[in-house]
Amino acid sequence: MSIPDHSKNLIEYKISLCIMVSLSNLVKSYKNKKIEASKSRRQSENRLHSTLSLKRKSSSGLSSLEKKKDAAFSKKEEISLLLNQHTAQRDSIQRLKTAAESRLKLAEEEKERIAQEMEFSGSPDEKEHISENTKSIDQKIEDLHSEIKQRNAMEEKLAKQIEDLTKSKSKIDLQMRTQAQTKPLLLDQFKSSTRAEVMLRSQVKSKMKREEKAKRNLIKLNKKIAILQAKKRKAKRTKRKTKLKSKLKRITKTIKKPKTMKSSKARTRKVKKHKSRIIHKAKIRKTKRKAKSKSRR
Repeated sequence: MSIPDHSKNLIEYKISLCIMVSLSNLVKSYKNKKIEASKSRRQSENRLHSTLSLKRKSSSGLSSLEKKKDAAFSKKEEISLLLNQHTAQRDSIQRLKTAAESRLKLAEEEKERIAQEMEFSGSPDEKEHISENTKSIDQKIEDLHSEIKQRNAMEEKLAKQIEDLTKSKSKIDLQMRTQAQTKPLLLDQFKSSTRAEVMLRSQVKSKMKREEKAKRNLIKLNKKIAILQAKKRKAKRTKRKTKLKSKLKRITKTIKKPKTMKSSKARTRKVKKHKSRIIHKAKIRKTKRKAKSKSRR
């Protein structure tokens, strides 16, 4: 037994409706998957950016630390050289000062001895000779005092310079020890951020692929839905046409056979008028549907 066309259309319409509902649920599911994939990918990208920033900072820190280390080492060598020079100068001045003090002591002893001779001298020539010797020794003592004074001033100046250089050297040593302690931390940070970068790049790549897959599946489903919607609209139009034809058939059947020629013509005109009115209404509905679909687009 064959199934009528309108029944077939109805069955197809119900099947397509069920498929539409199923596809709509799938679309919602894929949309959620896409949103989750995008969110996860953004989170991984943010972690990757933070890791890269940390890696750049640690790399920059290591480079800066190496430059500071070289500068500090160069400065320390320069200070050590100056410190050795100033220490040698101070030691030399101390030796010269000690020698001048020894000569001063001898000169003072010589002056005392000459003074004693002056007391026991008898002749004027001898006294004059002793007086000249005394003046010469006094001048020598004065020169030695002046020399010792200069040596003391130079020694004090060098001692102050040596003290400042020693402090600077100690400060540089402290900086170098601090840098030596900081370097392993920066190195560990650089290595760990490098490992994390490799892992996160792999994660971001994988999540981007998952996101693209979700996008492609969503596009495919939307295309299928568009095709089904087109079929649904076509089925509706077919259904309306079928209804219209069946209605026209019923109207034709209900018309009784005319007894006279006049009444037959009148009834025929009436049927034609009714048919044209129905067809006109159908055209108006079709025009409205087209306008509505255009406005949606």
